[in-house]
Amino acid sequence: MMDGHDRITDKALIEAVQRGDRDAAACLYHRHIDRVHRICQRIVLDPSLALDCVQEVWLKVFRSLGRFRYRSSFAAWLNSVAANTAIDHYRRSKRRSNRVDIDDPEVESMAADEQAGERQLDDELTRQRIQEALEEISVSQRTAFVLRYYENMPLAEIARILGCREGTVRTHIRRCLLALRAKLMAELNQ
Repeated sequence: MMDGHDRITDKALIEAVQRGDRDAAACLYHRHIDRVHRICQRIVLDPSLALDCVQEVWLKVFRSLGRFRYRSSFAAWLNSVAANTAIDHYRRSKRRSNRVDIDDPEVESMAADEQAGERQLDDELTRQRIQEALEEISVSQRTAFVLRYYENMPLAEIARILGCREGTVRTHIRRCLLALRAKLMAELNQ
């Protein structure tokens, strides 16, 4: 990788990639891979599917980078590619099966300390319940929720990614929150 790549702008890295610089491509990839993975994971809800999705995102990015013209920031464009690719992956996987598998929590990896282990188990169960609840929500609602609350994107950018109005994004988020609340409350009352 390039030395001091954290001081180089995305624009400079993109221009270097467009000239064929593989080190610049690696720097760009490493700078943004965590966010791309988070977006994909939270939309598709399946770790192995998320990895496939991330690979497809980067293939699309590097194939299209030669035509990138800075109409928006690279990060905004990348977020859009990641979200739309994840939505496509989720829809394709939904057609293949009615339910996405969730990995079971690994109890063996819990800390020896009983209280820490209980807290860890409670946290994992809460994450699993939220993930299960998110599975029952439409992909548009889930995507709006993930981009807003996990990635802190402004409503206008989410609307552009989803190809809808900001009011529709607000509606998706509100419906997602209501559905999550209802699902989690129903589980607590069981």
